[in-house]
Amino acid sequence: MSELPSAAEQIWKGLAVSPGVAHAIVHVLKDHFDEPDATPIEPDQVEADLARWRKALEVTQTEIEALQAAMINEQGSGEAEIFEAHLLILNDNSIRKQVERTVRDLLICVDAVYYRLMCKHMDALRGLSDSYLRERYLDIKDVTHRVMRHLRGEMLDHPMFDDPVIIVAHDLTPSDTVQLDRSKVLGFAIEMGSANAHAAIIARSLSLPAVVRLHNICDDLHSGDPVLLDGDEGLLIRRPSAETLAKYRSREAQADAREDALHVTRHQPSITGDGCLVKVSANAEFIEEMAVVRDSGAEHVGLFRTEFLHLEDPDASEDWLADCYTRATKIMAPGEVIFRTLDLGGDKMDPRMTSEEEPNPFLGWRGIRASLGRRDLFRRQLRALLRASAHGKVGIMFPMVSGVEEVREARALLDQCAQELMHEGVAIGEDIAIGAMIEIPSAAVSADLIATEVDFFSIGTNDLIQYTIAVDRLNERVAGLYQPTHPAVLRLIRMTVEAANKAGIRVCICGEVASDVELTPLLVGLGLHELSVTAGQVSRVKHAVRKLSLADCRTMAEEVMCHGCMTNGYEKTRSMAMAKYPELFE
Repeated sequence: MSELPSAAEQIWKGLAVSPGVAHAIVHVLKDHFDEPDATPIEPDQVEADLARWRKALEVTQTEIEALQAAMINEQGSGEAEIFEAHLLILNDNSIRKQVERTVRDLLICVDAVYYRLMCKHMDALRGLSDSYLRERYLDIKDVTHRVMRHLRGEMLDHPMFDDPVIIVAHDLTPSDTVQLDRSKVLGFAIEMGSANAHAAIIARSLSLPAVVRLHNICDDLHSGDPVLLDGDEGLLIRRPSAETLAKYRSREAQADAREDALHVTRHQPSITGDGCLVKVSANAEFIEEMAVVRDSGAEHVGLFRTEFLHLEDPDASEDWLADCYTRATKIMAPGEVIFRTLDLGGDKMDPRMTSEEEPNPFLGWRGIRASLGRRDLFRRQLRALLRASAHGKVGIMFPMVSGVEEVREARALLDQCAQELMHEGVAIGEDIAIGAMIEIPSAAVSADLIATEVDFFSIGTNDLIQYTIAVDRLNERVAGLYQPTHPAVLRLIRMTVEAANKAGIRVCICGEVASDVELTPLLVGLGLHELSVTAGQVSRVKHAVRKLSLADCRTMAEEVMCHGCMTNGYEKTRSMAMAKYPELFE
């Protein structure tokens, strides 16, 4: 991008993955620190600038002392000695005096002065053959890293924001997300990722705009920069002009008017023109979402991803989990909440659950495999879910099952937990639906066998697509191959629906595909009469269903299945969607 005057707008174009517009300052989450600009300051700004630096040193000291105490408790005092060196570096009186003198003499911001001085110390030690001195280089680098991030307000550990912010990051993992003060987050702008990356899914769940593939923005943006994030067009605009803001306000008013019209009918049932009821439920991750889910018009929660509660507190007690699950259940009552048991692994890593890094975590110890391998953790969760079932309608489903044996093993453990609770005199629900997620091709192929062990299926398209086509949904280089209308994917969905119908059990689709109104005609045509979508899409999907005819959708789906071309399939379902409810695409 060409250089522009500092006061002019700067625009980045990325991939829009969650709709909406947000205007706020950014908060940059970085895993490295870069050289700050040597910004001139006025004489009357010196003391305030130095006070800001001293505060960063103070916060850093508190942080290091907390790490030292934790290390002593876990490993003993010997392992914690490294932090003594960090504290000595942090409190080096000669460094402090030199920084203060340089800021006063040169009238340059303290960020640049401190960074350059510490780099000189690092350069003097870098590459030396003496192993002790090499370690001191790393110590100085670590301390400098911490101080700089506190100076810039870029620490990630449970960041709390005084004002609403747009999060800017190279990437955003599930564990990153649970540390954020989500009540103050207005959107996500990410350097990496795809429409099916974790950050995109979370943004859609929270109804926040998000744009990914905004390359190098972490280097170009600084915390505090004013930006406008356009999750419809995939734009990030730094220092938006008054004209730009006026244009977006006008566009937002029109969008609000369209959403208000949908909002009026959100609680009405979604029935096709020829009388087929299609239930629309919502997906959720966080307890604070539940009130929004209830107000969205969703009849139930078709997927509550429990791993996010786990990542918030991996050592949570059974009582705490039971309280969280109960709160979610009570908010949705009399509707049902289907809780997915822990789907850790893949991109939702808990490093304490594995002693060594997995070369391919998406094909490794995750989902039901990890739960059955950590029965202490699994039992705690199952007991908490059973306790919550006494307060409303609860469903429990097992993720990433590859065949019937895993379902039987998980159900046997669930039955044991139920017997224990009843023996202890703890009340549990009488009608708990048990389900299996169909998201591995082997599960879809053996769906007729699994159907005899459960009360419902839930098709997780996010993983089903990537495992069927062998496409990493987080890899930009092959993201274009990640196609929900691939003939193999559609056949597996159809196979699962037919197995469920034959066994007389429910079947829902809860992946991101369910939220895409361009694909609604195809999903209805494939026989799916229950969709679980992001809360922000509930009213839109319901509106789409009401405009469709089941007979037309079935005919179109048959044509797609026979044609065998994913491009043709997408064009057919999109054409029907555009013709039946063009107002959703304005």
